Amino acid sequence: MRHHQKTAKLGMMTSHRRAFMRNMARNLLTHERIETTKARAKESRKLIEHLITLSKTDSLFSRRRAYDILSDRDLVMKLFKDIAPLFSARNSGYTRIIPLGFRRGDGADMVILELTERKIIEKLPKKKKEKAKTEEPKTEKAVEVKGDKAVEVKHKEDVKKEELRTKPIPKFRPTFAEEKRTEKAKSEDKKAASHPSFMKNLRGLFRKRGDR
Repeated sequence: MRHHQKTAKLGMMTSHRRAFMRNMARNLLTHERIETTKARAKESRKLIEHLITLSKTDSLFSRRRAYDILSDRDLVMKLFKDIAPLFSARNSGYTRIIPLGFRRGDGADMVILELTERKIIEKLPKKKKEKAKTEEPKTEKAVEVKGDKAVEVKHKEDVKKEELRTKPIPKFRPTFAEEKRTEKAKSEDKKAASHPSFMKNLRGLFRKRGDR
């Protein structure tokens, strides 16, 4: 008789339910903490706790039994080498269920299923990369001796900087029409300077008119 051996069917077929429980066990052993519904967590914790009790006796038979359920060699190695030593002082209570509340949409009761003992990996703070400070190259001032007094000779760069500072900055910029006028006047002056005889003839004409 199957007294007190009731299993929740979870709305799945038998083959589907068994595959689902194996996946739940794999996920919990890899991540050590998963989020699922309360009914699924209660059913899957039975298989997970069975696997942990099996891993306490490190023998070929127990490894083969664990491999039949998990079907992953790396996960079996992790179960026997990393997870089993954590529960050496415990006889039961390898997992815990933490309630989260009801899921929005279907109202399912959500929980966190996790291992009670876990390895705490301390993450070291990342070292901040020291920014290379761009220091300005120091310009050594040359000193020229004139008689008894020593006079500092300024570099070309220092002279250029001083010239830029002393140049007057115009308050307003000339318009495009004004610029054209100034260019025309400059071109006329250049033409007149290139033909001095033409200017003399003009002066002669104005004098003759004035005499009349």
